[in-house]
Amino acid sequence: MLVHVVYDDQGRIVSIGKPGDVAGRPSGIRAAGVIAGPGHHFTTLELPKELENEPLLNLHTQLRVEASSGRVRLVNSKGFVEPFRRIVENQ
Repeated sequence: MLVHVVYDDQGRIVSIGKPGDVAGRPSGIRAAGVIAGPGHHFTTLELPKELENEPLLNLHTQLRVEASSGRVRLVNSKGFVEPFRRIVENQ
């Protein structure tokens, strides 16, 4: 299932929504006029199948956005390493 995600430069999810239809009009954060502000990014990502029935509110703490590998994807927040820490550790 696809989700719309707004995330910050550190991979923290600011907003997450499921695309869908409401009364013939698209719903979700993009249709609501949510715009990624300074330091924020908007993307559509595949939600891991095991999390499809999880309440969206819970996904904010369970997931992060990994973008440093050149491919933007959702990852478990428990194994996530802040991008600034990767830079320090690799020096």
